[in-house]
Amino acid sequence: MRRKGRKQKEVRTLPNVFHGKPEEISDSLVKYFRNEKPLVLELGCGNGEYTLALAQKFPDKNFVGVDLKGSRIWTGAKKALALSITNAAFIITKADRLHLIFNKPVVEEIWIPFPNPFPLRKSIKQRLVHKRFLDVYGKICLQEAKIHLKTDAEILYQYALKVIEEEKLILVAATDDLYSSDLYKEEITIQTKYEQQHIKDGKSIKYVCSRLQ
Repeated sequence: MRRKGRKQKEVRTLPNVFHGKPEEISDSLVKYFRNEKPLVLELGCGNGEYTLALAQKFPDKNFVGVDLKGSRIWTGAKKALALSITNAAFIITKADRLHLIFNKPVVEEIWIPFPNPFPLRKSIKQRLVHKRFLDVYGKICLQEAKIHLKTDAEILYQYALKVIEEEKLILVAATDDLYSSDLYKEEITIQTKYEQQHIKDGKSIKYVCSRLQ
């Protein structure tokens, strides 16, 4: 707990981590990146593995990892600084507050790799592909922005497909077994430690890509 507390305190002092008032976060991100490159978000980024891997593969874009727990972000933020990855940053906030930070459409893509599937019916509204989150994404995303979901949970995969149909989103791609499909792309097959463990346990990786409009 002491170590976690130290991380929570230190992470808020790192130059590539932003928190606090929404309008201040937005201004700080603009000053940090100092360019107008396309913006990509990773939601529930945890240690930031996906954010950093994407940033290294695509230096022509800016990547922002979003997570409520600063102690998780600490690892990715420290690694980004150590490796001089300047096109990656992190925000400590809830995903349903992103429209307060980005008050106009600026996001080109959203990645949601292996979020909590919230399997219980009473927790459905917490799923990052629930309509209430899609409403937020609609306010911050550019036209034709893509939303990528990766999961090992069948219940979340089927739910995402259902929401896409009900909300009349555009289904770009979907597979219930990514590594046996023809959807192979480097950014899709980036593997976090959790994904590697899922594969080791014999679980198939599901992938859904959709567009809001």
